[in-house]
Order: sequence, then structure tokens, then C-alpha cells
Amino acid sequence: MSAQFNLLHFFGRKFKELGEELSRQLVSKYFWRDLLVVFAGVLIYTVGFSFLIYPQRVTTGGLMGISNIITIITGVPVDVPYNLINITLLVIAFLFLDKNFFIKTLIGIGLLAVIVPIATRYVIPDPSNEAYWHLMVLKDQPLLALILGSMMTGLGLGFVFSVNGSTGGTDVIVALISRYRNMSFSRLYVATDSTIVLFSFIANVYLADIKIDPLVAFDKIVMSFIQVVLLGITMDWYTSGNRQSIQFLIFSQKYKEINDAITSRLHRGCTILEATGGYTGQPQKVLLVVVRKQQSVAISRVIEEIDPKAFVSQGAVKGVYGEGFESLKSLK
Repeated sequence: MSAQFNLLHFFGRKFKELGEELSRQLVSKYFWRDLLVVFAGVLIYTVGFSFLIYPQRVTTGGLMGISNIITIITGVPVDVPYNLINITLLVIAFLFLDKNFFIKTLIGIGLLAVIVPIATRYVIPDPSNEAYWHLMVLKDQPLLALILGSMMTGLGLGFVFSVNGSTGGTDVIVALISRYRNMSFSRLYVATDSTIVLFSFIANVYLADIKIDPLVAFDKIVMSFIQVVLLGITMDWYTSGNRQSIQFLIFSQKYKEINDAITSRLHRGCTILEATGGYTGQPQKVLLVVVRKQQSVAISRVIEEIDPKAFVSQGAVKGVYGEGFESLKSLK
């Protein structure tokens, strides 16, 4: 009985946190603008993947890559495993990750759940129906299709990540591991996507209903690695080095309210420094905050919301080591 009560209490607290964050987002002047950015990012991503990458049987990284492998093996439409796995990962995100991230991830997944099935089912022509409407682009130029598709998917993800959202899938896994282990997002993405791409070779050669020649499969895996690299480069280009860290020095009379908001809503630590005004000689509190670059917009919005007159110094930090950032072992 006690275990059941604790479980109900745990879920009740999580739903309360979600309700509070949703109420805060709905009245925020940034929420609807962020929603448009997420929609644009999902649309660009869908066009790049569905019309350019998917028809070429080139396996991408992330959950879409896993779903593509399942489709190659079973013939099940790609949206079926994609949505089933995403539902599971959404539950994990709800229980363990930031509620702002969860809300925008839920929106991103919902949009993809509607758009991807429509796009992928009308891409490859049906030989039994000459009138079948299809939108397969650059079918005789796979390398060009790969380059353009990779750039579009990278740009789409950059849009979504820039407003602290995600398209679900392995983004949730990476965020979860990064929260509890001292590993950078970039290393986690490389490890996950490389594993998926390598397994695509086995799927295409040995497990697919329509198997392909090993040499052809090798060409595909090379193209897959090119796709992963191009996607990452494009996403980094848009987000302007999103894996950097940013240091804030915040001078405000409302430092306590800002500190409480950052620690409770964004789950980042703050350091309160003692300072003295050089001209006035008056004692003052200064907040020192170091965050990953993707959270810098959220920090700026919290400051503006609580004290629009605050004086803020913001600078890029070359390296941050310790809990929540890079491991100290990487210095060796």
C-alpha cells in the first residue's frame, strides 16, 4: 500500500510540474513563436528525409534510422515503429527530463506523427498502379539527393533544437544519458548514429526481404556516414556551435528570484558572488551561471521576465568541466 501511495505521489508531482510549466508557457510571449519554429523545422526535416533520403534506402542516424532498418527487415511502414518507440521515450522524458523540453518534444513528435506518414507513403511509385502519385526526387542522382536531404534534415533539426525542443527518438536518450553521466551530447550522438549506420549494412545484406549485394550495401553505408556528418555540420552551422557553453554574470536587485527560477525551472546551478560597486561603494549580489549554449536563450528569457532592467554580461566559454558538462578526464 505504501509503495502504491509513493508511486501515485510521484506521478502526481510530475503532472503538477507539467501543468505549472504548461501554464507558464501558454502565457509566454515566446511560446507561439517557438511553436512556429518547431513546425518549420519539422516540415523542412520531413521534406529532406521523405523525398530525398528515404527513397534511396540510405539509413540515417537517430530513431528515424532505427525505424528505417525495421522497415527494411519487416516491410512495416516506417511511421509504425517510429511512433511506437517514440511513445515509450515520451514517457521516459515526462518522468525524468525538463518539462519545457518535454512539452516542445511532444509538439515535435505530434507534428512528425502526422506529416511523416503522409510524406513517406506517397514517395516511392507503386508498379501495379501507373496513376499512383509519387514525389520521389532525384531518383537517378542518389549522391545529390543525399547531400540536399542531409542539409535539409540538419537545418530542420537546428530549427527545433534552437528553441529547446526535439523531434523525440534518440534525442531523448541522449538528453537522459547526458543528465546522469558526464558525457557530451556530441559524443553520444556520434556513438548512437554510428551504431545504427553500421547495423544498416547487416540489415540490407542479410535481413531484408529484398536483399542487396554486399558491395552495393557498402556504398550505402558510406553514403550513410556522409549523411550523418553533413547533418551534424548543417545543424551546428545553424545553431552557431550549439555545443559551446555560455557564462552569465547577472547584476540585479532581484537576484534571489532569478536564482530560484533558474534552479527550479531550468535545473541549472547558480553561484551568488559578493561584489561592491566601484563608484557607489554599495554591496551587491552577482549571479554566476554557466550553461550549455542551447539553454542560453531560456536563461535570457528568465532574466527579462523577472527583471528587464538587469545588467547582464554574457560570454562564450571554451571549456567547462565537472558535473553536467565535460568530464575532468578529458583534460588528460
